[in-house]
Amino acid sequence: MSAALFYSGPTVLELLDRELLQPEIITRLAENYLAAPWLHTYTLGFGLVVDVAAAIEAYPLARPILASSLVSPRVKRSTLRTAILLARPQKEGAPLKNAA
Repeated sequence: MSAALFYSGPTVLELLDRELLQPEIITRLAENYLAAPWLHTYTLGFGLVVDVAAAIEAYPLARPILASSLVSPRVKRSTLRTAILLARPQKEGAPLKNAA
């Protein structure tokens, strides 16, 4: 498999560590997704977007936690933030291939 098939750039967490993103962006993105889960792609800035639905699929714990009615909103938000932090954003306009 060609390395060009998947964007292997930094994760969202790595962008935070490099201080290229502010933590508030991740919190806002998680809140926006919880309010409108049918919107999958969100802009992070610097021409990067993240597909939150793909990030959820790539993080094995996320889907059952987010689907459970027994889990508190706080835990759902935290799980969603973790999935987003592990995602690898794509360049805006590029086909989204893989979240993590």
